[in-house]
Amino acid sequence: MEHLATKLAHYILEKGIITEDLIEIYQYGFQCFLELSVSTICSIIIALFLGMLPECIFFFLLFIPMRSFGGGVHMKTYFACFIGSCLILTSTLLAVKYLTMPLLIAFALYIFAAILILIIGPIDHPNREVDAQDNRTFIKRTHFTMLISFLLALFFVFTQNTRYMFLQAIVFTFIFSTSLIGRLIYRQP
Repeated sequence: MEHLATKLAHYILEKGIITEDLIEIYQYGFQCFLELSVSTICSIIIALFLGMLPECIFFFLLFIPMRSFGGGVHMKTYFACFIGSCLILTSTLLAVKYLTMPLLIAFALYIFAAILILIIGPIDHPNREVDAQDNRTFIKRTHFTMLISFLLALFFVFTQNTRYMFLQAIVFTFIFSTSLIGRLIYRQP
């Protein structure tokens, strides 16, 4: 991705669209766009192949904000992150498709994982410095996302929607796991 992003940035530089001092910014922007696009397209293909596009969208509505604000373990390369993300998505969707868990057990698993996520707190990555103000903002956003997820969980319990409650429990279990691994790897107190 980095190679293609560099080529795109140099192409628009040669065309006179940007100046030399902006090339790194455009290169970074192109790289982020390409990586996000490839990941999104691959996720949609996986979901369509499994016949689970709504579940995939719900997965990302929970997973993306929780991982963005709560942090956790991060892979060293885009390719490793891409493979890990695809594996997490695929295993989650396959579990929801082929396994079942009683509604109240799924709800209890979700609550347990959510509480552990709150106890662990946000995980800072060594390559991304976060100050106290950023941490407060991330905590507020994590709590807001958790509030929405809790209301959704209650809705699933009251409507007896075992499938989506199970999906939510799995997502929060993965989020807790990546947070715990991040805490251990980055040795945060």
